[in-house]
Amino acid sequence: YCLKIENSVIGTLRYVLAYEDVKLAGETYRALGFTISLPESSDSGFTDLSFGVCNASGEIYSYIKLLLDSATPQPTYITLEQYHPETKDLLYSLTLTMTGIQLDNSKAVFTASFADMLNTEFPKLRYTANNAPGLKYVSD
Repeated sequence: YCLKIENSVIGTLRYVLAYEDVKLAGETYRALGFTISLPESSDSGFTDLSFGVCNASGEIYSYIKLLLDSATPQPTYITLEQYHPETKDLLYSLTLTMTGIQLDNSKAVFTASFADMLNTEFPKLRYTANNAPGLKYVSD
């Protein structure tokens, strides 16, 4: 699994969940530990994913500082990719818009959401108990 954090002004960070750096699709991905948290199971309709990235080298801190100090903020995208382990072919790619950052000494947690080209949440209709009364009968 690979994680790509890209901003058109600041640049791109590329990480692979592995023990050593890997070259995929002509780009070098640095070996780094990261986690992915799926959205909570609720009727809120929000599709946020959380990505925890190790900040041992301090590279994430520097990148976030550049993001926050940017005079003309541009959207930052997080792309999760999976490559075939033997053939190195891209199996899938998921691109999300970064919506939040939490940073401490050991890790950074990025929150990212699905959004369309107009930067509106997807899906546009939120299913709640008010507009879809059958939801209260659905159990986990």
